[in-house]
Amino acid sequence: MNKSKIIYISAAALILIAVIIFFISNNGNETNSSEKKTADKNSLVGDWVRTDANYLIRITEVNDGGTMTAQYFNPNPINVGKANWEQTYGNLKIVVEMRDVNYPGSTYTLNYLPDRDMLAGEYYQAVEGLTFYVEFGRSK
Repeated sequence: MNKSKIIYISAAALILIAVIIFFISNNGNETNSSEKKTADKNSLVGDWVRTDANYLIRITEVNDGGTMTAQYFNPNPINVGKANWEQTYGNLKIVVEMRDVNYPGSTYTLNYLPDRDMLAGEYYQAVEGLTFYVEFGRSK
């Protein structure tokens, strides 16, 4: 084999190795930069006002076991039968179920949107059997 052919093949091999290393390290960086940070459950604590009405969810405690202490006002107090939260793939979700007159199992199922500091999701109105999209903003 002549000398120029060896140099050409060696240079091509080095370029190929450099390209492979570049793509492998770039894919690793993209994976790391796109990983979601885990949302802090304590971000849920506070007063949340529905954006289309004067309804309020007050979350005062978020427990490690997935339960939370919550109150609901429409605008008067409505009994909360149970209130839970869960974290899935870094996303926080709450479920607040009312057990009161005219609220026999009406339920909010809301996701925390950290970039907007909002709760958004569905309200199931048990008496009529209807589901509505709702949003809650943090009360300042």
